[in-house]
Amino acid sequence: MFNALVNWRNWRLPVKLAAVLIVPVTIAVGSGVLQINSQIDRAETYAALQRLVKVRAALIPVIEGVQAERRIVAGGAGPEILSEQSKRTDDARAVLRDQIGKTSLSEVVTARLSDVQNRIGDLTVLRDRSSNDIPAVIKIYTELTDSLLDVDEVMASEFGDAALLRTAMGLHHVVHVRDQVLYQQAVVLSGLTRGQLTNAEVRALVESNVKLGYIADEFAALATPDQMKVYGKNFSGPDTEAQRTMLAAAVLHPTSDAPATGTAANRPKPPLPIAAADWTRATDAVVTSMGSVVTGLQDDLRSTADRLRDETSDAAGAASAILFAGIILAATVGFVVGRYLLRSLNALRRSALDVAWEKLPEMVATGRGSTEIEPVPVHTTEEFGQVARAFDAVHQQAVKSVIEQAGMRANMRNIFVNLSRRSQSLVERQLKLMEELEKFEEDPDQLANLFKLDHLATRMRRNNENLMVLSGGDVARRFHKPIPLTDVLRAAAAEIEQYQRVMVHTAPNAEVVGYVASDLVRLLAELLDNATAFSPPHTQVAISASIEAGGIVQIDVVDHGIGIDPEALAGVNRRLEAAGEGVDVQVFREMGLFVVGRLAARHQIVVRLDAKQGQGTRAIVLVPAELAPQREESWESFRGEAIERQQASWFQQTKPAAAPPPPPAPARQTPESARGFLDAFQRGVQRGLPDHQESR
Repeated sequence: MFNALVNWRNWRLPVKLAAVLIVPVTIAVGSGVLQINSQIDRAETYAALQRLVKVRAALIPVIEGVQAERRIVAGGAGPEILSEQSKRTDDARAVLRDQIGKTSLSEVVTARLSDVQNRIGDLTVLRDRSSNDIPAVIKIYTELTDSLLDVDEVMASEFGDAALLRTAMGLHHVVHVRDQVLYQQAVVLSGLTRGQLTNAEVRALVESNVKLGYIADEFAALATPDQMKVYGKNFSGPDTEAQRTMLAAAVLHPTSDAPATGTAANRPKPPLPIAAADWTRATDAVVTSMGSVVTGLQDDLRSTADRLRDETSDAAGAASAILFAGIILAATVGFVVGRYLLRSLNALRRSALDVAWEKLPEMVATGRGSTEIEPVPVHTTEEFGQVARAFDAVHQQAVKSVIEQAGMRANMRNIFVNLSRRSQSLVERQLKLMEELEKFEEDPDQLANLFKLDHLATRMRRNNENLMVLSGGDVARRFHKPIPLTDVLRAAAAEIEQYQRVMVHTAPNAEVVGYVASDLVRLLAELLDNATAFSPPHTQVAISASIEAGGIVQIDVVDHGIGIDPEALAGVNRRLEAAGEGVDVQVFREMGLFVVGRLAARHQIVVRLDAKQGQGTRAIVLVPAELAPQREESWESFRGEAIERQQASWFQQTKPAAAPPPPPAPARQTPESARGFLDAFQRGVQRGLPDHQESR
């Protein structure tokens, strides 16, 4: 027992992990993580409140701008002064919009701001009618100011922290008090312009004065002693008393619409006993004093938010320091055991990654390598040592399996290639023999049978070439020169069993480059073979081509079969794409699809199927422009009748001849003409091969 405790290198892995992790986990979870998260959340909250303070700071200039416009309209200062103030108000609105865009606000604030923005948008019309009905304009300006103050009150209520909420609401009340003073100034100025106030204006002044006192009491209930001291200092003095005295005189003076009796009814009513200059000076002095209170409260709110955020950040930093100290302590306690664990783990990791990413992939790619492996350098008897030995065994077995599989695949590939070449050589000899027999055969029936055998041999050759493609080899049939696109389509139709059902439409003037032509013929032949196999025998299969945007040649193979349901169609298109990525052939039920995918990927040709259930299937082949460039001159498409008239085909190099007679009108291809074209195509294959390359 004692020896087992002393020999800690062979402890079980859970014991080692517990010894290393128990101290830091206890300290981190018990004393740090929750505290840090709490402080970070509070810091984020105060950061959001800081952004809200900036929005309020941008809102107050907008309120002041609207109030200033109201005062200018009431005093009749003129359109030029109103225009200058309107520009300052619009600039303040732009700053507010920019600040709102940087801040995430609540739904209530956003809704109120949206409503106010709509109201402010009507200022242009209001400014134009400012000289017509001054009391009505003052009323609209006042309603807009009240809406802005409502937004300010809603934003003030968003400050959830008690230290910030009192100051935020106090700031709102002071701004509201200043608005009442400015409203009283505008109403009295409007009356001074006419000479007397109306009864409605007097009632409004009385109500405003009552509201001002109520708001001042609300501020007094929330403000700190220092804030009350600043407020009392600025809202008292000679100017404040003068403003109150003149306001009382204006309220007590007879109104312009008051009923008059007796001899007073025939006398004009005396004007207000207030000078406009004195009233404006006193009111502006009170507003300026209130502005200093607003500025002070804004600074208090901003500094308080900054201080609270700094405090929470410092608290989070302190908690982080405690957590870090605990981690250091845990690292010190588990240093010896942890160092060994890491050393063993790193050795096992390096060995596993080297085998997984370097050695085994290289052996799979080359099929060669030594069966001797390098053991993982971990030599203990505990879990790491056992894992290392198990990995060595797995590595050894994997190496053997890779070498065996590589040998088997190479053998199978070589077998397929050899079989394909042997069969292809025999088929080529058979085609040559049948060509000789066809030349000297005069019996039409016998010649038709020879054509059938010729066609079967052609299909056998195509199957051999498909086998070569599946084996990863290259096909011997290649052309030196560009081949007309029409001839490629007809050659593909001639290589399938039911060639009589294929309708080859006129193709555009394009030529397929020589090294692509034979592969494109095989690709289209496989698609045509599938189209004829999966459509009713009495229907036709159409193949056509067109030039699309960018010079891309689109070849369509359309049948009139039962079609494919969407799920199966998506699977077929996935398999076509996967064939080009080297997926094994066994994932395909049809070998032709795999061949089509391989051939298309070889030349960056895109092949996809499109179908509707019960309406047939359409195979779309997109050939890049550089593989099938358009011809400048128009060549006559090759037909089987041209061979019968001893005319030169595109496979032969002949001397220039006289201009041929005008071609006959296009007609549907007959089996005899297709057979003639197939014969010409086979001869052209032989002539199109390089001189040093033979068909095998």
